[in-house]
Amino acid sequence: MSTGPHAEKQPPATSASTAESRGSLGRQIALSGLTLVLLRLSVRLIGLVSIVLLFRILAPEDFGLVATAMIVVGFVEIFAEFGFDQALLRHPNATEQEYHTTWTLNTLRGLSVCAVLMLGAPLAAKLLDDPRLLPILLTLAFVPLLDGVASTGVIEFARNLDFQKEFKLKVGQKLISFAVTLTAALTLRNYWALVIGTLAGRLAGVVMSYAMHPFRPRPSLHGAGEVLRFSSWQLANSIVLYLGNQTDKIATQKLFSASAVGILRVAEEVSSMVMEFVWPIERALVAGYTKLIGQQEELRRTVLSAVGCIAAVGVPLSVALAALADPAVRLILGEKGVPAIPFVQAFAIHGALRSTMSGIFPLFLTIGRPRINTFATFLSVAVRLASLLVLFPLLGVISAPYCLALGTMCSWIYVWSHLNRSLSLGWPAVLRILGRPTVCSLLLLGVGLGVQAALPGLGPIAMLAVAVPACVLTYVGSTLLLWRLAGSPAGPEAVFLHWLRQRRAPLPSRA
Repeated sequence: MSTGPHAEKQPPATSASTAESRGSLGRQIALSGLTLVLLRLSVRLIGLVSIVLLFRILAPEDFGLVATAMIVVGFVEIFAEFGFDQALLRHPNATEQEYHTTWTLNTLRGLSVCAVLMLGAPLAAKLLDDPRLLPILLTLAFVPLLDGVASTGVIEFARNLDFQKEFKLKVGQKLISFAVTLTAALTLRNYWALVIGTLAGRLAGVVMSYAMHPFRPRPSLHGAGEVLRFSSWQLANSIVLYLGNQTDKIATQKLFSASAVGILRVAEEVSSMVMEFVWPIERALVAGYTKLIGQQEELRRTVLSAVGCIAAVGVPLSVALAALADPAVRLILGEKGVPAIPFVQAFAIHGALRSTMSGIFPLFLTIGRPRINTFATFLSVAVRLASLLVLFPLLGVISAPYCLALGTMCSWIYVWSHLNRSLSLGWPAVLRILGRPTVCSLLLLGVGLGVQAALPGLGPIAMLAVAVPACVLTYVGSTLLLWRLAGSPAGPEAVFLHWLRQRRAPLPSRA
């Protein structure tokens, strides 16, 4: 049975190999998640180095101009964000024909967005009152087209949990973009360097996608209806989330001063650092869950393990950021960032809740129920905006992160209720999964705040040097203690200890 272009047939599994296969898949998913986290951080690091160097060559106005053009491109793209690749990734037995169909749909999407941007570029430049935007938008209109014609063969890397190849592809693409941008900046000394670098990176991605995988797509719309039915929910999810975020931003900008809005956005950016370690894992989980379609008990066990492992990392990281927000913000932003501290602490509530859902959203995609994710997003946005109308006049701009957390809480209840029904869990199982991370994170919070209260004279660096190890030891120690008291059940603690024993095991001697 074919599972993609150039796929190899696998021998049938036997009962003797079940436990080994289960452990192997778990390790593959964990390694894939780590690889994707490193990929995201690597791309961010390359981007940071690029900005540092380019800022010394180009004027701030150059960055602002291209950023404005990319906002226009992003606005158009969001209304065509079907996620066709995701539809292919979650298909348990994707055929070569489906790779052709996905490539065709991606290409048609790219052509459509390119055409809309070219037709709308004069109007956008006129509305934004900057004629320089017209040639920039006409050039950047090719970005979605280049993304669309890239080979869908590279999706097989993700389907096989071979994210190391995807790492090479994305990082290589980013490095080429960086090198071209820097060379163009030294030569042109204007905003066109940024435009040329962006196009070069996308073109490099297309070339590398065909060089790294032998699959050669051809136009086909066979089975496109099924893909569109699935992807329409992805599109709706993206649009609802985008409109919710933009409404929030517009409301705060209209109602509050520029400085208050600036503090809110800076705090949001600092708080999002936690989710940088969580979001990439979701893609690895879609690929991992797909391999277990039809194996209900194994899928259930894997989902619970994934949710528990992500919560064991995401919840304490969010709580630690709240506990250590004062020294962390002072170190990162200086004294000017002090007003952002309560906002960072408030955003941490959203981060903790969202991390406990990161292992669940990929499941609903995998089992063909993307509407649950879309309804969860709609519920979160609706509650968030409704509560803003009530709390803005009472609390001011600080209400924004709390309204976000309230919306996330409602979404959390909705998502976990559907998970319980889908896997026949029951709320006691939820308590077993999330109980230890929650209790131990609260202990971490107490220790972090207690250290700061006991040592008020320390500077940010010294405070973090003392508080971070204390928080880590508190969380790890209390988690292992509660785990032992619970009878050492399967969970993230067992996964961590197994990994630790493997690292400490002596290497086999060579003959």
